[in-house]
Amino acid sequence: MSILVFIVLAIFLFGLIVLSIVSGGSSPFAPLAKWLLVLFLGLAAMFCIYGFMASFEPGQNALAFRIGYGIGFFVFTGLAAWTLVRRSAAEKR
Repeated sequence: MSILVFIVLAIFLFGLIVLSIVSGGSSPFAPLAKWLLVLFLGLAAMFCIYGFMASFEPGQNALAFRIGYGIGFFVFTGLAAWTLVRRSAAEKR
């Protein structure tokens, strides 16, 4: 089970990296890649909200999960905002 989670996270990370590279270039697909990147980062931030709320159930290490989901939310939200405000190479010309 843990290897499956690792594979899914690796694919998600690889997709974010590829979309980040394409959205910063001068490709005609740069605007689409930019919005897809923002969409994926927003979905990850929403998952962190869900995980934060679910971590209030009684159990061990709940505080660590709350801290992790809170940090993840702010990181993903900040990356999404940064992606929206930065300009690609095509927009700089």
